[in-house]
Amino acid sequence: MSDKLFGGFIVPLDAAPHPTNPQRQVGGPDLLPTAGLIVDSFQDSSASLMSVWQVPLRASRRLAAHHDDQWSAELISRDPRADDHVVAAAKRSIDLLNRVRVDLVTEIDTWVDRVLRDLGTGPLHTETIGSVVDRLAIAWVRCQHLTDHERGDSGDTPAGSAARQFQELARAYDDLVQDVREGRRRIPRWRALKNYGERR
Repeated sequence: MSDKLFGGFIVPLDAAPHPTNPQRQVGGPDLLPTAGLIVDSFQDSSASLMSVWQVPLRASRRLAAHHDDQWSAELISRDPRADDHVVAAAKRSIDLLNRVRVDLVTEIDTWVDRVLRDLGTGPLHTETIGSVVDRLAIAWVRCQHLTDHERGDSGDTPAGSAARQFQELARAYDDLVQDVREGRRRIPRWRALKNYGERR
């Protein structure tokens, strides 16, 4: 299968929006957004303006931004030169980011529940669409940060490994969407149970 540069990284060609006829990507409400649209939303706010997928793409963009913030907060929390007050503040920031992250994953899953009324009879998948999008956002942020630190041939470097994992996850997401569309897999209606502290 051919690949193309999309959203700053190589992703499967069939995961990208159709180059000449975007209407092919705007089908009925039972269609889930492709990995290419999700990846594009991570860095392009205009992607979330597409009316059919406005909710999940907007949440996807915010997930990527939150994971970028969390990456920075975790670097601070692990800095051996940081004093206790700085580390404690970073940890509190991570908890807050995780709380918002759970809300965004739930927002995506609630939208999926609304558009996928008929779940079919296929085997149950191990995680929700929101959870997969969350992992895709994490993988994208990891690629961004590791690539910033490595230049040149990245085949056997952490950046190269991160890029391969990102590509594989993008393909796996599109495989899942196709299986759900054709009734080969069902999406669970689970919600996050972990509590990151009382909301104020």
